[in-house]
Amino acid sequence: MFHITSCSNGTPTYRGTLPTRIQTMPSAFSQKAFLGGIQSDIITEADLLSILRRFGKCQLKWPKNDTSGSLIPGFCHVIYRDTRSVLELLKHCTHRQRSSVDYFLEIHTTTASTSSLFFGNNKRSTKLKMIQVVPWNIHDNICVVQQLDISSSGTKDWSRTIFISTLHGKISAYGLAVIMSQVFGRVSLAQLNTDKYGYPTGTATVLFSDSLGYMRAVAAGSIDIKCECFHKLLEIDPFLRENELCYYCPNIADNFCRNFRCLRSYCNSCWIKKHGTKPMASSSDHPPISRRQQSFPLATLN
Repeated sequence: MFHITSCSNGTPTYRGTLPTRIQTMPSAFSQKAFLGGIQSDIITEADLLSILRRFGKCQLKWPKNDTSGSLIPGFCHVIYRDTRSVLELLKHCTHRQRSSVDYFLEIHTTTASTSSLFFGNNKRSTKLKMIQVVPWNIHDNICVVQQLDISSSGTKDWSRTIFISTLHGKISAYGLAVIMSQVFGRVSLAQLNTDKYGYPTGTATVLFSDSLGYMRAVAAGSIDIKCECFHKLLEIDPFLRENELCYYCPNIADNFCRNFRCLRSYCNSCWIKKHGTKPMASSSDHPPISRRQQSFPLATLN
């Protein structure tokens, strides 16, 4: 079940369960997994590494690579050399079934202040902490809903493609495609941007089946998603290709106008011709965006 409405500020919203696809093929996990719920008063970085390395050689990647303080952050990513180590780790986690399977690693600390991994109850332990383990199935990185339109030049039509940022770490390409279809219009393809491990970076592209859905999404500029596992505001921009040409001349475009009546790329000269000499930063009716603004932040589970 889902419900589509708008916030008081006009932002489109999606309320309901997070759409998930029934997998028809075995999971292919990334070497990289998310670890959450880490408490520095219970476990140290060295203890955590000692536990995780029981399943294979690995390293930890902390937010902004900053662990210089006295307290470690509450979440990080573990990167194994072999994906089989991730499978082994999951075998030793407890499972909780919701809309998807949640994995938790039981961490027990002893009176000697050394962390140990126990499977089941242990009378020597004084504290128990459940660290959430969120693996990533690389099959969830792309979702093809229908046959893509191919132009006469043999390339995909990117003129109906949006760029989405600030994605939550649990949303898959399928879930994104379903939500965008229900809120704005039919989608042909959704694809998450990933790092070298096939792990999402927090951004994605969505190709709409027609121009109307594309224009609705670009005009909205964002979408508010609330489901059972997160509440997140996703930012939406038109996807700007590298070396995109100006709509009116052969020059490379510098900006894109997201006004519903424009939705075109402009070089600086053509922007002035069409919009006047008013500084672009103050053009509230015709707000410009540039490809430089389409950064690639890390996906989070917050």
